[in-house]
Amino acid sequence: MKKRFLKDVLVLVGIMFVIFIVCIFLPEQIPVHFNAKGIPDMFANKYYLLFAAVIPYSAYWKFVRGRKNKINLFNG
Repeated sequence: MKKRFLKDVLVLVGIMFVIFIVCIFLPEQIPVHFNAKGIPDMFANKYYLLFAAVIPYSAYWKFVRGRKNKINLFNG
């Protein structure tokens, strides 16, 4: 159980670290929404992407960790 928790924390910290490194090279304001013509109509601070780390972490939780839980149910 501890090993699994440590792995989850490492994945989340790794994702946050990669996004932080990417943020260093981005301009201060980045477009986050575009209208139908492809013109940006909403901007956010570059560090807003750190909040978006929840999306890849959720995908990890659903597809990688969720699969292990299903395998354990069948083998247990």
